[in-house]
Amino acid sequence: MEQTEQQYVTIKEFATLANVTTQAVYKRLNQTDSSLNKFVKYNGKMKLISKDALELFADAPINQQGEGDGIYEDLSLQAQTNLFSSYFDATLKVLSEQISSKDQQIKQLMDSNTDQHLKMQQQLEMKDKQLQEQLSAKDRQIADLQKLLDQQQQLHRAEQEQFRLIATDANKEEKKGFFKRLFHKKDVEASEA
Repeated sequence: MEQTEQQYVTIKEFATLANVTTQAVYKRLNQTDSSLNKFVKYNGKMKLISKDALELFADAPINQQGEGDGIYEDLSLQAQTNLFSSYFDATLKVLSEQISSKDQQIKQLMDSNTDQHLKMQQQLEMKDKQLQEQLSAKDRQIADLQKLLDQQQQLHRAEQEQFRLIATDANKEEKKGFFKRLFHKKDVEASEA
């Protein structure tokens, strides 16, 4: 019984021995007319497969290789090389497409970033222009207010000067008037008498 147990291996171990993937083994097992199913045995929930089934996966039967027969080995190596080469080419193609896609995304992001930068720069220039216009308008308002203030001060000085002159004239007349009245009264009294 030990001998039969040693001939059975797990699907993963079988795939490694057959030099194929576990998916390839399961694919062959799931085929309805698969001759591989007669080599399957269940140990509880674990599916085991006989090492004898390796002959179904080999390029040529393992037992039939002779001493001078390196062709089968070469074919197997050639098949492996072809498999790796096609896998490498497919991987390279996928990676190249991903790089190309990423390059395109980077270009789009850079273009978008450049567009946003230009828009922001235009907005800043417009704001600067508006601020310059507002500052110029404020400068004009300040200059106009300064002129008005100067005119107001000149008018105020002129009014003060005029009041001073009027006050000086009034004082002179009052002084004359007082003496005139005084002398005028004497003149009027003298002429009445």
